[in-house]
Amino acid sequence: MAMFQNPGAFFLGTLVPSEQKFLKVLLENARKNGYTRFVEPCAGAFAMSHLAIQSGFKPEEVEASDVSMFTSIMGYAVTGKPLDELEIHAKGFSDEELLDPAVAMYAWKYLSTVKNAGKEYFYNFMLDLATRKEEHIADIREQLERAKGILNGMNYRALDMWKHMDEVLNDEHCIVIANPPTYAAGFEKYYDTGGMMTWKEPEYGIFDPKTGLQEFMDLCKDAKCLVLCYEENEPGKTAGEPVFARYGVRSGVNVYLTANRPEEATALAHGKKIARPGESKLSSLECSMLPRDYEITEKTKVQLCQIERAEAQYYRQLWTHNFVGSSAPINIAVLIDGKIAGVFGVDKAALTMGAFGTQVSDAVFLMYGMTVPHKKYRLGRLLTMLAQNKGFIFKICTDLEKEKVGHLKTVQMTKYPEAKEMRGVMKLTKRVPDPKMGFRLTYESELKDRTEKETLAEWLRRENKWQKERAKAKAKSDTNK
Repeated sequence: MAMFQNPGAFFLGTLVPSEQKFLKVLLENARKNGYTRFVEPCAGAFAMSHLAIQSGFKPEEVEASDVSMFTSIMGYAVTGKPLDELEIHAKGFSDEELLDPAVAMYAWKYLSTVKNAGKEYFYNFMLDLATRKEEHIADIREQLERAKGILNGMNYRALDMWKHMDEVLNDEHCIVIANPPTYAAGFEKYYDTGGMMTWKEPEYGIFDPKTGLQEFMDLCKDAKCLVLCYEENEPGKTAGEPVFARYGVRSGVNVYLTANRPEEATALAHGKKIARPGESKLSSLECSMLPRDYEITEKTKVQLCQIERAEAQYYRQLWTHNFVGSSAPINIAVLIDGKIAGVFGVDKAALTMGAFGTQVSDAVFLMYGMTVPHKKYRLGRLLTMLAQNKGFIFKICTDLEKEKVGHLKTVQMTKYPEAKEMRGVMKLTKRVPDPKMGFRLTYESELKDRTEKETLAEWLRRENKWQKERAKAKAKSDTNK
């Protein structure tokens, strides 16, 4: 079997069909909507660059970077750069031989296999590479020529991801798709030859996804460029906002595409026109805000309506003194007698089918919830109860999603081992100590068959009971003083 069996082995072999379809539509529409620069840091085998060109980007509009020797050899080959700049040396190969990209790539594969030859699989693989050396090199050369035919004209540099991102963050015409390592020192472990092959390696830092993903998305949060990032993570723990998900390769871990502007990325993926970066401004709804002393009764009318991200951000900023936090793909306003009382955001990404028809999750994720301050009522509990209702969830789901969905899930970061406002509303299913915040709490609940009016009545009954118990406890405390 040749080292690379087909043209896709260099490129799209790393992408499952569902990802290719999602990204191709997104990139096609990004190009139509004014994005004229495509960037792929952590390029690997150039899967994203290849897809970008398939989607309408011109090769000269595409740029990629990486810190691995394998990718740099390939990048130099397809862009026509001489390999002597990389100063490659390999055991058993002359420096002159290594100026041939096909030989250099073969040397890397052979020596990385030799390193693991103590295991039977790698030993047999090594023997095949050794006995059919010329056949493998010829196959690699053929693949490189095909790659060059597609990618020639693009820009490639052996460059650290963070340095590349610094160059593009303020470019509103740039779209970035990054695929950083999925485990600590991933580049180093995957491309290691045990020191038998060296090169002029660029300066870079070890990437640890436990902290690196959050650092990356924090960097891109307010960027003018549109950024998508691959993440392998547990549901609800992604650093960015998911716009695509599929069943992962490990139990409890899914593959996500997250974005710094999820609504824009989702719109592009569905072929919709988008507002160019910078055009969106915070805006309020055409209604008054619920007064802090507003009396709520069973005759009160409660409504949920979908709103724009900019409108949700306006109230979140207002009610949290300019701290907004992450946004959501779907934003909802809670109206009480026509007055804005709260906003919350939900994400349906976990309902996406996996590559082999495997469901990621049956839960819609409650990403944030915020209410107007009130002197008497705990409006946050009403907001959560409204988000649990099957009728509301079904309104935002497709027919296929309606068949899958069964739960609402949320995650809270608190100093305490329990979030009291969730008591009796959602069930605590996971508690993980967090070195910064104290605890990461996961809450879940089944969807409820109740109307908004029934929800209000149930919430009022609980609130009235809580207030009576609270008054009784306060009176007892005052008596004991």
